[in-house]
Amino acid sequence: MKTSVTARKIPNLLDQAPADVAVLSLDCFDTLLWRNAQAPSDVFAELGIEGGSIEPRFIAERDARKAEAFRSGRREVSIEAIHARLLPGADEAAIAASVCRELELEARHCFGFGPVIALIEAAKAKGLTVIIVSDSYLNADQLRTLIARAAGEPVAAMIDRVFTSSEHGMSKSEGLFGPVLAALGVAPSKVMHLGDNQVADQEAPAALGIHGVHFEQFDSEAETRLRHEAMAAVVLDSATRQTVPATQPHRPLLSLRDEQDPAFVLGHDVIGPIFHGFAEWVKAEVEALAARCGRPVKTLFLMRDGYLPMKLFETLGNAIPAGEVAISRLTAGRASLIDEAAIGQLVEREAGKQRFDVLAGMLLLEPHEARKLGAPTGDVAELEKIVCDGEAAQKVIRRSARYAERLIAHVRRAGVNDGDMVTVVDLGYHGTVQDRIVPLLKARMDVEVAGRYLLLRENAPTGLDKKGWFDKRHYGREALTALGSSIAVIEQICTQAKGSVVDYHPNGKPIHEKPGEKGSQSATRDRIQAGAIAYGVAATALGRTAISDDADCRRRAAAAAMARFMYLPSSEEVAVIGDFTHDANLGSSSHLKLLDGSSSTRGLRRRGLHYVQSTARMFLPGELQDQGLALNLALFGIVRGALDVRESDFQAGGTKLPVILANAREDCMVEMDAYPTHDGYHRLTIPARRDLTIAVLLGGLYEAVQIEDISFQPMDAPSAERGGPSERPDIDAPYVQEGMEPIAGDLFRCSEGAALLVPALPSLGEGDYKLCIAFRPVVVRATANEARKAA
Repeated sequence: MKTSVTARKIPNLLDQAPADVAVLSLDCFDTLLWRNAQAPSDVFAELGIEGGSIEPRFIAERDARKAEAFRSGRREVSIEAIHARLLPGADEAAIAASVCRELELEARHCFGFGPVIALIEAAKAKGLTVIIVSDSYLNADQLRTLIARAAGEPVAAMIDRVFTSSEHGMSKSEGLFGPVLAALGVAPSKVMHLGDNQVADQEAPAALGIHGVHFEQFDSEAETRLRHEAMAAVVLDSATRQTVPATQPHRPLLSLRDEQDPAFVLGHDVIGPIFHGFAEWVKAEVEALAARCGRPVKTLFLMRDGYLPMKLFETLGNAIPAGEVAISRLTAGRASLIDEAAIGQLVEREAGKQRFDVLAGMLLLEPHEARKLGAPTGDVAELEKIVCDGEAAQKVIRRSARYAERLIAHVRRAGVNDGDMVTVVDLGYHGTVQDRIVPLLKARMDVEVAGRYLLLRENAPTGLDKKGWFDKRHYGREALTALGSSIAVIEQICTQAKGSVVDYHPNGKPIHEKPGEKGSQSATRDRIQAGAIAYGVAATALGRTAISDDADCRRRAAAAAMARFMYLPSSEEVAVIGDFTHDANLGSSSHLKLLDGSSSTRGLRRRGLHYVQSTARMFLPGELQDQGLALNLALFGIVRGALDVRESDFQAGGTKLPVILANAREDCMVEMDAYPTHDGYHRLTIPARRDLTIAVLLGGLYEAVQIEDISFQPMDAPSAERGGPSERPDIDAPYVQEGMEPIAGDLFRCSEGAALLVPALPSLGEGDYKLCIAFRPVVVRATANEARKAA
């Protein structure tokens, strides 16, 4: 018998075994005992060696194995030999204490894997002998003790014998099963062995006639995802793999998942662990708040984005009832316009960001009313000017008061009474809704409000009772910015299948916009949410695993999972959300595509790697996923570190092009560098003057070129260059092609004198501009190659 099994099939594995099997043999680590970490070496992070423990511990084991191989020809060593290398010159007591420290850490991070424990119980019920055969630097007594501490004394008591490679001087693939069979005195055919290493646990025993069973812990996508989560943890938090492991308490449930639908997998393996941990934290916060204020606390999840967090909260099966309330930034803002100062604050906050019709709607005005009141041209600046005083302001204040009455009715409809203590739960990120409704609810209902958010990164302190599962207590502003940079995709996964709330009936029933998304998006989101809820149910039933599986561990693991999804999404995940749209939630009915890969590809071709930090996209890493890991890792590092990276930092490997600059009085020829960008394209940048005609002589170098873009782009100050896209738009440049014959689309055949001519443009916008030409050399002219070789 030679087979493979997944985690769910392990408890019934003996049903497949030949009738005469008398011995169940098990690998230990990653089979019976799992570590609450991505890699075995993560445990070493807490050894306490100054400057980081993992590398010294790794080197000590490597050197001990090399020394043993030189001495005896074998590479198996004891943990004592490893720590003797780790502490050169130390006495036996110090080495023993160091070994004890590592064993304590193993006991802290290890736990028994439920399906394998169930298999052991089934084996004992059938009267089988149960043994452990492990490639380990621990001896049999140390390993048995660890099993008892991590999996429990009853499990250890069911194990009849323990065999380790360190005591026998050979690994499983080197022949350890030979001494095992001799010690047991049984024929190979009477033994079934299960383990996670295909060579050591299946092929090696099968070669001797033992029934080898390979345990497939994870499918390949999950295995890669977990590895990338550990990478994200290291980038996000510098303590990871220095003083703390890359913990992953969700590993066992990922192994137990059978469903392969990509949308369900995204929900179960990624979104589920994030929001189940968040729900546990909310529960603990509500309980602590109730204890502190000495009265019950009503827990309300803000719809729409609070929908999935609420569903995960319900999987905890706790006695705290979860309610919902539909209050958006739009409705909270409309209800808070109590005086001219409040109107002024809204206008100042939204100035330059909103269209005329959107800003008018936020001020409870129809566009035609706003024009009649004093903004006849529909100009935002006019509206901002007239709405802060006079007739327009009074109209807004009166409407806001009536609007607030309807919002209060909605809050009462949700079960909130005068004098209550309420916790509102949302994804975050500044707690804007809380800012707007706290004064209203306090004044009208004497209600106290606390806010609990997935992520909180307030721009300015408000003094309100706010906390985030991820907030400044755990991460710096740069890390919080990185976690929130592509948050729109999380919002769309968490939301209800309803349009945004825009108003309320007099009885408090919410009025929603008509959903603008496709039915397919709703169906996909349902599958993602079903996966997340399934994870929550299973995680609650499973409970805690290792001692290290505490609240802080789950927060750090969830942050890593979220950062990994934000910056290193898989192709399967991008395909799941590829058609998703996002609405602005401001009563505008505007829906934007989350992903537009063609725009990002054009941006890379035109600007190169600098594009990733100088563009405002909703889910840029998703758009860049098919460009390879390097781009997204660079983007992650730039955002996480708030790095001062300039366009010039990416310019290397330039090709010199002859350029003629001319005006009515004079002309000159210069050579300018065109630098590689992406996909074989180059970018030529020429400082532009309104009186200059510019000619780029392409024909001397190329027989065929592809033209991607010719435009004037603003020359911004370095501070603006670091911060994001310019406030001034690019301007398409008029141009003339001389000696360039169209082949197809933007591909041209060039004569030897071919040139791109960009005439002077006196009407160029305010400020300094540069002419940027993005092109791809397709065929290099032979004479140009010869000249380069000669040079």
